[in-house]
Amino acid sequence: MIGGVSLVSLDAKGRLAIPARHRETLLSAFGHKLVVTLESSDHLLIYPEPNWKPVEQRLLALPSGNPTLKSYQRLVLGHAETLEMDAAGRILLPARLRELTQLDKDVALVGMGNRFELWDAAGWDNQTSVALDIDPADLAQHLGDFTL
Repeated sequence: MIGGVSLVSLDAKGRLAIPARHRETLLSAFGHKLVVTLESSDHLLIYPEPNWKPVEQRLLALPSGNPTLKSYQRLVLGHAETLEMDAAGRILLPARLRELTQLDKDVALVGMGNRFELWDAAGWDNQTSVALDIDPADLAQHLGDFTL
């Protein structure tokens, strides 16, 4: 399970150093390859390569006749790149993906179970504020019987 939030900095070349607590887990459970892709304009998705494969298969299985699904498929699959962690546990994020998501220096690496999301630190703080402001009654309507 990939979890937790790490505030880190991209270096001048656009490299992300995977924090040690995640690096050890990734290397031992998944290997040194990660897949980075675009899903929206505010963050990147970073999957350990074995976790990406089933996602890729589900995306490839989407109906090809639906223009909206085809656009989403192009967005996620078209921008997917396999990256290798170097000996220092860094990955070089593609410049185009950094541009599209406005990732510059200070970023938040957010564990989401089977993947990471990579946010601009200020954008992540905004997402946190929005989530903290959710009306508990509204949330309960959407969650049903789900409890933590």
